[in-house]
This record gives sequence, C-alpha cells and structure tokens, in this order.
Amino acid sequence: MKILAEELGETVNDSHKLKDLKKIMLAFKEYDEESAKEWMNTIINERKERKENEIRQEEMVERKRKEEQEIAEQKRQEEIAERRRQEEIELKKQEYEEWKRKDEMEFELQKIRLGAEDEWSKLNSPDDLVEKLDDYDTLRSTFRSKQPRKEWHYDKQNSFKDDSAFTTNGNKKLYGITHNERGEPKCFHCPNFGHIARNCSIPKSVLTCREGNETGLKIINFVTKETNHANEESLSVRLVGDNSDESNSFLKKAKINNCDNVQALIDTGSSCCLLKISVAQKLKLKFERAVNKIYGFGNQKMPALTPIGRIKADIEVDNVKAENISIYVVPDDAQSVDLTIGRT
Repeated sequence: MKILAEELGETVNDSHKLKDLKKIMLAFKEYDEESAKEWMNTIINERKERKENEIRQEEMVERKRKEEQEIAEQKRQEEIAERRRQEEIELKKQEYEEWKRKDEMEFELQKIRLGAEDEWSKLNSPDDLVEKLDDYDTLRSTFRSKQPRKEWHYDKQNSFKDDSAFTTNGNKKLYGITHNERGEPKCFHCPNFGHIARNCSIPKSVLTCREGNETGLKIINFVTKETNHANEESLSVRLVGDNSDESNSFLKKAKINNCDNVQALIDTGSSCCLLKISVAQKLKLKFERAVNKIYGFGNQKMPALTPIGRIKADIEVDNVKAENISIYVVPDDAQSVDLTIGRT
C-alpha cells in the first residue's frame, strides 16, 4: 500500500497506518481498484526481480572472489612445493659434493700415507735416516718462520695432549735447543744456528763408538747383543758420540725441579722426555701410571719400551727453564744418560 501510494504521487512516511493509506488511495481521483491491483503486482514483481538480480550478482562476485583466492592459494602452494624441491636438490647436491670432497681427500691421504711408508721403508742406511731428519727439520723451521709468533705446543696425534709448552718465567718460548728466536734451525754437528748438519762448513771429526770401539760412525744408535744371542729381546740400545762427553754439544747439565744437575741428552728426534728410574728415586719424584708406549724409528707396530710411569716437573738447561713438562720414567738400562730431552 505504501509503495502504491508513492507511485500515485502521494507523500507517505512510516507514521502512516494501513487505514490512512487506504483513505489516501480512495481519495485519489483516478483510483481504480483493478488497475491498482495490477499496478501493485507489477511493482512488487519488479522489486522482487531486482532484488533477485542483486542477490545473483552478489553471489557471482563472491564466487569469483573465492575462485581467485583458490587460484592464488594453489599458485602459492605450487611455489612452495617448487621451492622445497629446489632446496632438496641443492641439499642433495651439497651432500654429494661433500661426500666427493671427503672421498678425494681420503684417497689423497691414503696415497700420501702409502708413499710416506714406502719412502721410510727404503731408508736402509744411517746416512739416509740423518738426511731425512735434516729435511724434516728444515721444513719445520721454514714453516715456523712463516707463522705469527705465539705460544706453541707440539702435539703428535694427541699422544701427549696434556703436556705444557716450554715457557720461561717471562712467558717467552724456550728456544736454543733446536731453533733460535728467529726460527733458524740449529746444526746437529756444531752449536751454531742458521743451517743444518749436511750444510755445515766445519770439518766433521771422526767419531768413535763407545761400545764397539769402531771409528767413522755418525751420531746414531749403536746396537750390541748379549753373549747368549738367544733372541732379539737381548738387544739393547746404546749412545754413540765422541770420546769426550764435553765435545758433544747435545750433552748438557740439566736441573729437575731446581735439584742437583743430571746428565741430559738433547734428542731432537724424540717426541718425549725420558728419565732413569734410579734418578727419579734419588730426587724423590712421585710419578703416576703411564699408559703410553714408546716406539722407535722404522717400527710403529711393536713398542720398543713401556715406561714405568710419568711425572710432571720443571727442566732447566743453560739457564732456560721449561715448566710443568711430562717426563716418562724408564728402566736404567734403557738409556746411558740420566735424562733424554725430546721435543715436548
């Protein structure tokens, strides 16, 4: 009724009631009840159709929006899957490269290991051994001279990881045994620095073996057998040097924990320090159980010696003191000197 009244040109509002609307329409000059009904039905149908169209339009817009969202979500999921696939491919590629690098490194190490073992196995004479040690010492001194100056600790396959580096009271490194402060190597023949034994310009004197009384031997290990010659266990190692101990620059007087002087041998080929059991008992040094075994040149399978124990002590040579050094206690017949000082 309100819609029809508005179509007839009347002004109506929400305050008009149904009977008021009837009066307004009946008062209209051209009012015809049949025409009014048809007119009313037409208006209502148009309004319904317009409303339905609006609803359909909204549904289409909503459906299109959802389709676009689904397409965008599908595209995003595809991008995520592609990114994950690329990451997996890259990860597998990195794993393959890492495996390949390790395999090549292991192969090269095996070649070096086999080559080194073969090279050392061909050292049949003492001269070849001394020359090989000279080459090693030269390489080590060259490498050290290129490194920044800092506290250094020798570590051979972590065998003596707990050993402290040689230091003085001024926290300076202990030089003078194998190298000077500039990293120059010490000659095995003379007490000078800057060259190795095979390049030494000083004439080499003839050395006499103390055990075999033979001349012409270098400073190497001399092996004698016991009288029974029963088996190889009767072999014992002795030192070789000049007739006079004072002429050997590697024989020094050393102090252990500021006690009396003991006879010491500077052995650059040894990786540890060795002390006679009798000297350790004389100095009343307490030692702990040692689990390491001591091996000689050319045989890394059968140990040459099992130490009795190990002590921690200070060693002083030529007024240079090294603190808290690991020293392995060995039987008296294992060496002729009281103390052997190695590279630890």
